[in-house]
Amino acid sequence: MRGNPPPGPRTSRAGLAAAALSGAVAVLYLSLIVQGGVGGGDGDGPRVALFAVLFAALPVLAFVGSFRPDRKDGIRMLVAAALGMTVLGVLGIFTIGLPLLLAAACAWGAVIRSVRGGSPY
Repeated sequence: MRGNPPPGPRTSRAGLAAAALSGAVAVLYLSLIVQGGVGGGDGDGPRVALFAVLFAALPVLAFVGSFRPDRKDGIRMLVAAALGMTVLGVLGIFTIGLPLLLAAACAWGAVIRSVRGGSPY
């Protein structure tokens, strides 16, 4: 039977793509922090730490949410990840924002498919 999804729990491929893209951006940002390329001012420590935590949390939310696209908690995780990626992508548009906005588009696609009840494949 061609075209039928495999049996078992549904997984959102768009959510997984969002997790992979935002995870790559998180690794890039964290490597820049380690190299000393981000911040550098006296009061930059808390701001850099906050963004590091956000960049690390977004891929986790998208990854976990993509395995539960038909449940309310999974949809909430995907919405939180998509919203966070959108906000951080706009804030960082001239540096690392473009890949985050691409990841946000994937995450919003996963949200829309989940809410409509369509196939996440």
